[in-house]
Amino acid sequence: MTDTTEHTNSSENKAPESSGIAPVPFFTQHRIRIAVAAVALAALLGGVFFAKSFAVASLNQDQTVLDRALPVSSITLKAVTHYQVKQKYSGSIVASRESDHGFDTGGLLTTVFVDEGDLVKKGDILARLDMRRLDAKAKELEAALAETIALNLETTARLDRAQATYDRYTVLVNQKHVSQEKFDQVKFDLIALKAHKLATRSAVDKSEAALKGLNIDRDMASLTARFDGSVIRRYLDEGTAIGSGTPIIRLIEDNKLEIHVGLPLSATFTLAPGQTHIFTYQGKQITTKLRTILKRIDQSTRTITAIFDVTDNAASIRAGGLAQLSIDTDVAQPGFWLPSGALTESRRGLWSVYTLKPYKDSPEYSTLSRQELQVIYTETDRIFVRGTIQDGDRIVSGGIHRLVPGQLVRIAEEN
Repeated sequence: MTDTTEHTNSSENKAPESSGIAPVPFFTQHRIRIAVAAVALAALLGGVFFAKSFAVASLNQDQTVLDRALPVSSITLKAVTHYQVKQKYSGSIVASRESDHGFDTGGLLTTVFVDEGDLVKKGDILARLDMRRLDAKAKELEAALAETIALNLETTARLDRAQATYDRYTVLVNQKHVSQEKFDQVKFDLIALKAHKLATRSAVDKSEAALKGLNIDRDMASLTARFDGSVIRRYLDEGTAIGSGTPIIRLIEDNKLEIHVGLPLSATFTLAPGQTHIFTYQGKQITTKLRTILKRIDQSTRTITAIFDVTDNAASIRAGGLAQLSIDTDVAQPGFWLPSGALTESRRGLWSVYTLKPYKDSPEYSTLSRQELQVIYTETDRIFVRGTIQDGDRIVSGGIHRLVPGQLVRIAEEN
């Protein structure tokens, strides 16, 4: 038994020797395992730390990008099916009445009562002629009238007596107390006096008419204003010998003004007499009412004249000035109204805007995209366009000179 055991142990102890490798102790084996596990744990922790550091760096980088985003204002587009074209037309401000005042007859100008700029009322005396000849003629005609009236009265008395004689002779001739010859003489005398009566009555009428005509000449020797207004021109001074119709004073009815506007035929289709329209004159608004549209096209301008009565602010405007009328005309054209600050010049005569696309579904940050547009109509602070934009798109409304396509921006406000 002992030999066998020893032989066995000898065999076990000798086997490693025959292989040439020394045996590894138990503690050493565990130390290796621990080292491998530590390395693996360190690698795992390093990976986690690197991943966390990378994520933090990415977040910091994103935050830096967001912090650098430019603030912009924006608007949401709304499509429309038509737009209004505002056309401006200039009109001349004129007085309702403007005329040269002169004498109907010639004579010597003795007095001019007004000067340029004076306000006058209808019936006021503006100037007067020398009336001495008219006064003398008036006395002559008055004497002639008195003479014809006296002759007419005498003829009337003689006619009454002849009528009475004729009545008596009519009775006597029927009673055969007077001859027929005597009766015929009385009858013919009566007829002659009746004719003479007509002549004297006509002479009285003629004298009265001549005197009335002279009084009219005397009245016409005083030049009076035909309407309320102001004097804008004084042509002559006292002492001038003038002929019939020579202008002395130019008068305008400046308290009642009107505006004459030449319009194209198409612009008159929307106008109707009685409508109220607003004109602008030196920064002021003038309310007017359309009186009429002439039924004739001016051959030189190919326009139709519309006449507007000024209904207020007449005292603040002057005849001879120009006032502007704005007329809106609907044009059927789909498109969008944009503020003028939203457009930037593009190529080939086109314009463009920047649309906003949400950045990572953020309601505050967006990226920019350029969209080409065609300008249809321009007003003072807005522009009507059409192009690749759609209803509901959000675009940058101003400050576009700082922007480029693809840029990240922050939406500061929406107009």
